[in-house]
Amino acid sequence: MIYQENAITVPNPPAHISLPIKRPTVDVHEPRTTRNWTWIVPGARAVLMLVVLAALLARVVWLTKPAGALIFDEAYYVNAARVMLGIDVAAGAPYADQRAGLDPNREHPPLGKALIAGSMRVFGDDALGWRLPSVVAGMASIGLLYGIVRAGGGDRWLGTLAAGLLAFDNLALVHSRIGSLDMMLVGFLMLGAWCALRGWPIAAGIGFALAALVKINGFYGLAALVLFELVRSAWAWRSGHKPLPHLRTAVLVIVGCVPVWFAGLWLLDLRLSVYDTPWAHLQYILQYGLSLTRASGPLGQESYPWQWLLNEAQMTYLRTDQTVMANDQVVASQALIYFRGAMNPFIITAAPLGLSWAVWRAWRCRDPLALWVVVWVLATYAPFFPLAMLQHRVSYIFYFLPTLPAVVVGVAQLVRQSGLPRLVQWGYLGGVALGFVAYFPFRAMV
Repeated sequence: MIYQENAITVPNPPAHISLPIKRPTVDVHEPRTTRNWTWIVPGARAVLMLVVLAALLARVVWLTKPAGALIFDEAYYVNAARVMLGIDVAAGAPYADQRAGLDPNREHPPLGKALIAGSMRVFGDDALGWRLPSVVAGMASIGLLYGIVRAGGGDRWLGTLAAGLLAFDNLALVHSRIGSLDMMLVGFLMLGAWCALRGWPIAAGIGFALAALVKINGFYGLAALVLFELVRSAWAWRSGHKPLPHLRTAVLVIVGCVPVWFAGLWLLDLRLSVYDTPWAHLQYILQYGLSLTRASGPLGQESYPWQWLLNEAQMTYLRTDQTVMANDQVVASQALIYFRGAMNPFIITAAPLGLSWAVWRAWRCRDPLALWVVVWVLATYAPFFPLAMLQHRVSYIFYFLPTLPAVVVGVAQLVRQSGLPRLVQWGYLGGVALGFVAYFPFRAMV
């Protein structure tokens, strides 16, 4: 051991002056001791790679199970893709009597179904063909969320934590495994947000246009980033700087999004729909969406948007039970496969705290990442409140999926930046892992 002093030694010091403590430092030539164990802890990049590998495994294992079954809204989107490809649809199934070659699911723009159809053309009319676009979009969303955190000023550990929370949320997992539009919507939204935070407004607008060509609420991402730049322009003005660059960025995002969306819808409709103009299709989409109302309140698996933060009104997408019989009577029943629309309970329970932390950081610290969390939640989640209260719009818990990335970033900031004790941090992450296992769709080796 080599010893060194950290301050000047005072000769014959008075009683009230303490001598500096001599702290040992390890000689570079000395072998590592058992106390210096931190070198074995993997870095943030290594942990991120482990998270990505675990997320990919969770999304592809038993991807074709249960054999031949369509899960949840696959009954609509897979059959729509079959009609577009000219593949026969079973009698009585959705769109069985629709014209071949055209998209029969006119309440949404055609891009998402075209991607499913393209995958089916390459990989076949089977589970891999139906679900591969969602798997790719789900994995891309995890990587892009990490990029959003880094572009917003967060460090690697914060990005890894946010990516891990999204990877191990049940709602994100389930929609990354089924042939529906929702994870493709999230993937393009994350692409737009990442480009915006990287300072590429035109590319960001194109990303949001692609999201809106999957589902019309992709425009919520555009609204979020315009609001983001407006707030940043106000910050600049209050600080004595010019707000014009932020206002210019907001305009460029709009310029990148709106023309691309209309041109994209027009080109897709020329090939895949009966609409001659994007205006006519847009009118139908809006009329259809606003017609889904129920004045008496939610029925069945429907829910109010405020219930989503409580993980209430969970939805059963597919459930396969194993029953135990005794004397011709069912004495027990156990779910072997259980796909449900619900968030990881430990993530959604922490959401109000995470969002409150983001509001505080955006207000007091002018943290751009925290501001992104706040505006993203406002733009993608808040509109459902007036729609439910004034329009009585029917809604479901999976409508919360585009908001979920902002929620996990807020929770990650709370866990990493609020000064919680290390034991509390690890305890929370253990709870997230427990929730993921408890909600994993496959309850037995199949």
